Amino acid sequence: MVLLSRITMFYIIVGAAVILLFRDNPVALIAEIAEKLPAALSLFIDLGGWSLPVLGLVLFFVPRDDLLRRLTHGLIAIFLTTAFFLVFTMLKTTMPYILPFWADPLMAGLDRALHFGHDPWAVTHLFKAWFNADLMGQVYFSAWLGPAMFLPVILILTDGNVARVNRFVWLYAFAWIVLGNVLALAFLSAGPVYFDRLVGSDEFAGLAASMAQAGISSGNVGIAQDHLWQIYTSGAQQAGSGISAFPSVHIAMISVIALYIYERWRWLAPLSAFLVLSYLFLSVYLGWHYAVDGYFSLLAVTGVWVWLRRRADTGDRVTAATLPVAAE
Repeated sequence: MVLLSRITMFYIIVGAAVILLFRDNPVALIAEIAEKLPAALSLFIDLGGWSLPVLGLVLFFVPRDDLLRRLTHGLIAIFLTTAFFLVFTMLKTTMPYILPFWADPLMAGLDRALHFGHDPWAVTHLFKAWFNADLMGQVYFSAWLGPAMFLPVILILTDGNVARVNRFVWLYAFAWIVLGNVLALAFLSAGPVYFDRLVGSDEFAGLAASMAQAGISSGNVGIAQDHLWQIYTSGAQQAGSGISAFPSVHIAMISVIALYIYERWRWLAPLSAFLVLSYLFLSVYLGWHYAVDGYFSLLAVTGVWVWLRRRADTGDRVTAATLPVAAE
C-alpha cells in the first residue's frame, strides 16, 4: 500500500509537470483528473462488477483481524489507481505534442522482417470467418480493462504475501509508466489501423479492406478507432483517449496478470499462456498493434519479473545467512 501510494504521488507530480510544459490549457486538464476521482468507486464497480462475488468469497476466508485493514487499503487503492490511470491517459494524449509520430514505418518493417516478409495482420485474418468482431472487441477491451487498471486493488484485497504484492505493483508501474509512457514516447507510433492516415500511403489498404469484410470497421472496434482518431486530429482531451502502438500496454498488462496467476498457482500455467497468446492475436487481428509491439512488451515484462524474483531470492539468502545459528 505504501509502495503504491509513493509511485502514484510521484507519477502525479511528474505527469502534472509534463502537462504544464507541453499542453495549451494544463490547468483544465489537471482539474479533469480531480473531477473524476469522486466517481472512482463507481468506476471500479462498473468495470470489476463481475469479480465482486469472487472477491467477496476470497475475503470470507481472510482472517478477521486482517479483513478491516485489507478493505481500508483496498478502498484507498481504488482512488490511487484511478488517479494513476487518469494521469496515464493525460500523458498519452500529450505525447504527440512532445514528439511527432515517426516509428510506424520502422515497426511495420520489423514486423515483416520477423515474419519472413509477411504482414502478421494478414496471417491473423486467415481466421476471420471464425470470429464475431464485436465479441472480440469486448474481450479485448472490457474483459481486460478492469483487471489491468485495478490490479493493485485486487492484490491488496486477496493476497497476504506483502513481498509478492509489492513485486507486482512494481510490474504494474513498469507496464504503464516505462512501457506505456517513456518507451511509447521514444518510439511514437500509431499502429497499423492508422498507418495510411499518418503516412499518406495505401500500404495497409489490405488491412482496411479485410477489417471491413470481417465487420471490425463497422462494429464497436471500428467506431472506437475512428473516435480516437477524431480526438487526436482535433486536439481534444478525453480520459481514456490517446493513440500509441509500441510497446503494447495491452500485452504488457495481460503479461503481468498472467505471471501473477502463474506465480501464485503454478497449475494454472496453461491459462496464463492462453491469456497472453489470445491477446497477442487480438491486438494484431483488430488492427491496433504491430506484432512486435506485443513481443517486446511480453519480453520486457517477463525480464523484469525474473529480475525481481532473483533479487528477492538473493535478499532471502543474505537474510538467512546473517541470522544467528541457534546453539545445539
